[in-house]
Amino acid sequence: MTLRMNKLRNVFVAGSVILVTMLSGALLSAFRESAPPAENTAPVVRIILPAVTTKFQWNAMINYTISVNDKEDGNSEYDEIAPHEVLLQVLFLPDSTQLQAYRSERSKAEPEPQALLAMTTLPCFNCHTSNDKLIGPSFQRIAAKYPHSAAVEDALSKKIIGGSLGTWGDIPMPPHPEVEAAQAKEIARWILKSNKDVDHFYLAGFSGAFKTNMKPVKDAGKGVYLLRASYTDHGSKDNPQQRKRGQYMLVLKN
Repeated sequence: MTLRMNKLRNVFVAGSVILVTMLSGALLSAFRESAPPAENTAPVVRIILPAVTTKFQWNAMINYTISVNDKEDGNSEYDEIAPHEVLLQVLFLPDSTQLQAYRSERSKAEPEPQALLAMTTLPCFNCHTSNDKLIGPSFQRIAAKYPHSAAVEDALSKKIIGGSLGTWGDIPMPPHPEVEAAQAKEIARWILKSNKDVDHFYLAGFSGAFKTNMKPVKDAGKGVYLLRASYTDHGSKDNPQQRKRGQYMLVLKN
C-alpha cells in the first residue's frame, strides 16, 4: 500500500512539473508575442573632414569625409553602410547673417524630400551629381535644359523607368523597371525644381570634394558654407518602415 502511494505521489509530482513547464513556456511565448517591437535607434552621423575650425578659401577644393554608425544597419568604418545612401548637402550663403534664419527655420526641422530619399536607395548618384557631369549629366544641367511642367515630369519619369539613349550623348541610361510611376514622377519633379541654384547642391558618398566659389568683389568676408551630412536608416528588424535620419551640420567661414 505504501509502495503504491509513493508511486502515485511520484507520478503526480512529475505531472505537475510537466504542467508547470508547459504553462511557463506558454506564458513566455505569449509575453514575447505581446511585447512591443524593438525601438529603432537613430544613426549617428559625423563630418570628420573638414574640421570644425577649418576656414575655406575662395576658388579652392574642399575635401570631405563622413562617418555613419547605426545600431541596426552597421558602421561605415566596416563597409556596412552603402555609400550612395549618405548625402552631403552643400549650401553657400553670401552673407553669414542669413545663416541663423536658415538653420532655425529650415535645417533643423526640414525633412529629407521623399524623392531624394528614394534616390539614395537607387543607383542615381552612381551616374549623376547635382552640379558636375559624372557618367550622366548633372541634375543642374537637366533642370536648365527642361522647363518645369507636368508634361516634362511625365517624359522624364518614363526615361527613369524605361531608360534612354541619345539625349546626352552615346552612353545609354539603363532602365529601372523596379521604380513605380509615382516615385519616378517625384524624382523628376525634384530634379526640375530643386537644382536651379548653383550655390545649393548634394553630393553622395563618404568622401569627396567640391570647389568653392570665386572670390566676390564685395563683402568677401561675409560668405559661409553650410554642410549637412545625413543618412536615413532602414528601420528595425521588427519595423522596417520606422526609418530614422541622422544628420550633422558644419559651418565653414572665410
